[in-house]
Amino acid sequence: MAKHGFALIGLGAVSGLHADAIQQLPKAELRAVCDINEDRARTVAAQRGCDWTTDHRALLNRPDITAVDITTWSGLHGPIGTEFARAGKHVITTKPIDVRLEVIDELIEACDTNGVKLAAVHQSRALEPYCRLKAAIDQGRLGRILMGHAYCKWLRTQTYYDSSAWRGTYELDGGGCLMNQGIHYVDLLLWYLGQPVTVAGHTATLCRSIEVEDCATASLRFASGALGTIEAATCLYRGQPARVEVHGENGNVAIAGDEVVLWDVEGEETIHRPPGAIDGSSDPAGGMVNALDAHIAQIGDFVRAIDEDREPELSGREARRAVEVILAIYRSSRTGQVVTIPLKGNSDPRAV
Repeated sequence: MAKHGFALIGLGAVSGLHADAIQQLPKAELRAVCDINEDRARTVAAQRGCDWTTDHRALLNRPDITAVDITTWSGLHGPIGTEFARAGKHVITTKPIDVRLEVIDELIEACDTNGVKLAAVHQSRALEPYCRLKAAIDQGRLGRILMGHAYCKWLRTQTYYDSSAWRGTYELDGGGCLMNQGIHYVDLLLWYLGQPVTVAGHTATLCRSIEVEDCATASLRFASGALGTIEAATCLYRGQPARVEVHGENGNVAIAGDEVVLWDVEGEETIHRPPGAIDGSSDPAGGMVNALDAHIAQIGDFVRAIDEDREPELSGREARRAVEVILAIYRSSRTGQVVTIPLKGNSDPRAV
């Protein structure tokens, strides 16, 4: 059975999950890793039994590499992915797919032009509680959806931001509590409620010594007429389990700490319980406890999409939507105006 040869670019904290997932997929093989830190690249390659390099361009023309998985700093996902797409390699990135819409669009165009697949990992979409809610919405069991809410009110210390020069910067992190942490739950909100058409937001840097926001709120109106809110932070005492709520004419569902804490749907058994303790609210590693199966599912779908010549379930275009909403919140906060989606003009996170 022919396997898809993967290169893994960027060997930071989340890369281990991606490497584990690739190596557990029967039709994938990790053939090379790349990191600008030579010691790290050499060490991981020895552990994984593959080649290593400090220059991703050395892998562009290797015929045994057919796909690239990019887990670098967020602001490099698009440019590196575009290079590999133009070399005829399929591309998957960790979230966010990139931090600027123009760069994402260039990546999408490069993949389209060269006939390769593009996907991103938003692993929450593969976790059972979120899938259960999605199925209930799609089956109409909640009735017409009226409201949706995404809360990611976590704690990240100054030590966390100081641990790497890219963290908390617009150039390479793309933003703060929204673009890095909250994007998981923004993505879920859009998965459930569809396309927003207007956004009004406020962001602030209240506690941390960083360029980007550590606190944010936003109000959204969706194309369906439904209303929504987003709240995110990385400066709250101890942090709280992330929470997603969806309210319809026939039901209310809330998921917190990756567990269903409220399931009150007409004609169905009611669940009402406190959230579990395991999540990423105060420890970045906490959110990875249950994440391997989700990464296997999403990277596995990417591999099957290549074999079946179809769009991945979480395609590049789908992953773009959460970035656009977050950039709209940033623009609204800077201008004091309600912002219409789709965005027009410069999509740099710092731009108005």
